[in-house]
Parts: sequence; C-alpha cells; structure tokens
Amino acid sequence: MRFPSPEPGEPAAVGAKILVEADDILMRRSLTDHAPAAQIHVIDAAKALEDFRLGHEAALERAENLLDRAITTFQGGTGEYDEAAWQSAAVYMVELWATRFSAARLTAFDPAPPPPSRLTPAHPLRLESVSRQAHEHLLRAGRFLHRASRRPDETDVVRAQHGMHEAARMLHDQLDGLSMQLWVLISRFCAEIQAANLRVLKAPAPGATV
Repeated sequence: MRFPSPEPGEPAAVGAKILVEADDILMRRSLTDHAPAAQIHVIDAAKALEDFRLGHEAALERAENLLDRAITTFQGGTGEYDEAAWQSAAVYMVELWATRFSAARLTAFDPAPPPPSRLTPAHPLRLESVSRQAHEHLLRAGRFLHRASRRPDETDVVRAQHGMHEAARMLHDQLDGLSMQLWVLISRFCAEIQAANLRVLKAPAPGATV
C-alpha cells in the first residue's frame, strides 16, 4: 500500500524532524541547521583520514570513530535513522572534504583503508557505487555554486539546484530508507562542500599577485 506524499509543512517521513519545504533548495533549512555538530565530526574525520593517508595508521580508527559520531548526530538531528543510507552519505561527505587536503599530491599512491573499513574504496555502500550519476550531478552542482559565488548568475544557481535535486532523486531510488526531502538536504550539503573545495583550491597562494 502506497502512502500519499507528505505536503509542505508536514514531516518528511514518519518520525522525521525535517518538514517538507516547497521553497527553492537553497532557501530551505540546511542539514547543518538540523545537526550542527555533525559538520564538525565530518571535518575532523576528513582530517583523520588524511593523517592515515600520510602514514599514520592509528588515525584510521579515529576517522572511523568520528564517522560514527557524524552518523549518530545526523540521525538524531533529522529523526531519520537508516544506517546504510547514512553510511553512504557520511562517508561521501568525509571523502569529499578530504580532497582539499590532498590536492597538491598524486593520490594514486596513497594507502587505501583495508576492508572491512567503511572508508575502503571497495565498500559496496560508497555513494559513487550506489549511483555514479548522482555523484556526477553533485560535483557539477558544486561547480555551478562555485561559479555563482564568483559572478552572480541566476542560471548557475538554477543549474546547481537542479543537480542537487536529480542527485537526491537517484539516491532516494537506491536508498529509500531516508526521505526524498532529506536526500535533497544531503545533496545540497555535499554540493556546498564541493563548492567550498573549489574556492580553496583555486584561491591564489598567500602573497601571490592576481
């Protein structure tokens, strides 16, 4: 039996703390509004993952523990608890944030976390494996957000929001334990990380002339 989709103002799912919003994606409450501490855990997990890649093996356990904290905080803040979906989303957030730390080196030679770590490239719940197209939509959305921040253009904003929505739709098709509304917020969060990465990576070096 299919239940009707929730209307604006109603919870996104049974027990969810997120309400359905009809506004443009960038005008809605963000994922960090619902679970502000989770972003700190994502950042710290990304730093720990980078430490592991630089040869500090003990840092992998720290990255995994911080990943757990991020997932638990997201779950509590949103009221949606599907473990598989959150693992896929949170690992992607951590990996995406970590890319800014390794931009200056050839990462092909970085050590990969061995199985059964959730951070191993072969893990079946990696977002890129769940939906390669969703991954590509998120990266493009991040590029459009970055471009819009440099030269305001409503077309770039519309394209970014379209990419977020398409990524959310594809991920919800594969991992429907989280509501579509929440996948939209997750997609926005990831696209914003990518946009921030591009700002950091393309910024002129300190003291450089522009």
